Amino acid sequence: MAKVTRNNLMWTLVVAMVVMAPVVSAQQPATPPASGNPQAQQPTTAVPMPMQQSQPIDKYVVGRALPPNDIVPGREMKDLTLEQAIAIALEKNLDLKATKVEPQLVDYQLAGARASFTPSLNAGYTFGNSTTASNNTLEGVTYLTDISQGFNGGMNHTLPWFGSSYQARFTNSRRTTNNITTRLNPSYSSQLSVDYSMPILAGFKMDNTRNQLRTLAITRQISDINVLAAVENLRNQVRVSYWALRSAIEQIEISKRALDIARQSFDQSRMRVEIGTSAPIDTVQFETAVFNQEQLLLAAQIGWRTAEINFKRFLASGAEDEIYKFTINPIDQPELSVQSVDIQAAMTKALAERTDLIVARRNIDSSKLSLEVTHSQVLPNLALTAGYRLTGQGGTQRLPDGSFIPGGIADALSAIGGFDTPAWNLGFNLTYPLGMRAAKANYARSLLAVDQSAARRKASELNVQTEVVNAGLNVENTYKQYEASQKARQAAERNADAAQTRFDVGMATNFEVVQLQNQLTTSRLQELSRLIAYVNAVAEFDRVQRVGR
Repeated sequence: MAKVTRNNLMWTLVVAMVVMAPVVSAQQPATPPASGNPQAQQPTTAVPMPMQQSQPIDKYVVGRALPPNDIVPGREMKDLTLEQAIAIALEKNLDLKATKVEPQLVDYQLAGARASFTPSLNAGYTFGNSTTASNNTLEGVTYLTDISQGFNGGMNHTLPWFGSSYQARFTNSRRTTNNITTRLNPSYSSQLSVDYSMPILAGFKMDNTRNQLRTLAITRQISDINVLAAVENLRNQVRVSYWALRSAIEQIEISKRALDIARQSFDQSRMRVEIGTSAPIDTVQFETAVFNQEQLLLAAQIGWRTAEINFKRFLASGAEDEIYKFTINPIDQPELSVQSVDIQAAMTKALAERTDLIVARRNIDSSKLSLEVTHSQVLPNLALTAGYRLTGQGGTQRLPDGSFIPGGIADALSAIGGFDTPAWNLGFNLTYPLGMRAAKANYARSLLAVDQSAARRKASELNVQTEVVNAGLNVENTYKQYEASQKARQAAERNADAAQTRFDVGMATNFEVVQLQNQLTTSRLQELSRLIAYVNAVAEFDRVQRVGR
């Protein structure tokens, strides 16, 4: 107690001398000059003790801090607005590029599915040469030689109606032999045939091939919705990361200023020890404060580097992108735009328009379409088959008298064109696995899958409603927090102005003014953080009504 009293008395005397020195100097009369004495002609003025003078205080404005180039020296700084960052991300982001490919992939799948109903042509040529021993004296030779050639063509076509298909064939052959009993040598044969098949029960209304076209059309819609959601989510991620980087830069500046205050306090404590007004142990807490602030500054610098890397990730087109060569300076400031929150209307809008719910409904529609196929497969396989054929034959004809009548392929084709030898067939094929256990099991499983998808959709709708409510409440809460930070900043401004006024009249130290100015800066940083939180909350409230993650 005696030590504290002695210190207070000492500082009281110092202040009294500082205050009274100018007064004493002003009241001291001037000494008349002595004749013949040059030095005596100079006015004698008492030198006052140094008075505390006003020094310029660095009134840091939050939002204008620059990235710390001393951490990564030599890198060029790049100013970037939020809209510029979003534009770069939409152009170069790799995840978005991968998502944009999905609709094209589905288009190719659709093209492949449609190709199932495109006719396919086929053609072939065959050549055969055989020699066999003759066991018939009428053949006139010991060894029979047959040379045959085939010229075949056809078309297969699966029709997009009722699971039907047809096959058309046109075959031609030429055969020569040394058998003297053959009537036509060389002989030509031609045949034109058409075979048609159609399921009557299973597969009549819908089959897998036709259903694939329907489900792929839904998949194409889903891929477009996914691209839209990816764009909106990327914009949201860039915005959040942009403001996080801005806050990280400001945090470094605040940490530097807090470290300066801690070092000044430590230096002053050591000075008091040197003049004997404090014990050495009194400097320990100030030294500890310096170490703590150094750790906080290091943490702020690490946080900034992490925030910058995360931000650049959205803007880079690869590991070698030039964006990594720059230090990003986010120059935009968040602007306050008070938004009204209608949670009930927002939930209604989200349930009707949100992309993930639309995708869930489209998937259920696709499952129901596939259910038609599995239901059709429970029926027996009964197929209708029909066919029609025309044949023709021609060639050089050997007469009994040994003469020949010339002929060729034209004779065979003429017979086909004249419908001289028509043939047709009609039939039914039935396949019925006893009990239809596999088909019934597949159908039951498909029913459960549809019910499961419907339950998941309802769960998703409930989650979306909860998410919208939380986002709306977050808008209201962050705005209240912003208003509270505004009031705290205004109080800090009044304290800083009052300290500056006291300093100007000699009633406060420069350290006290600087400390209150830094408290004001911290309050402004808190206000900036709350404003950023509110801006992000408003944007998030709008996003959750339209797209899902």
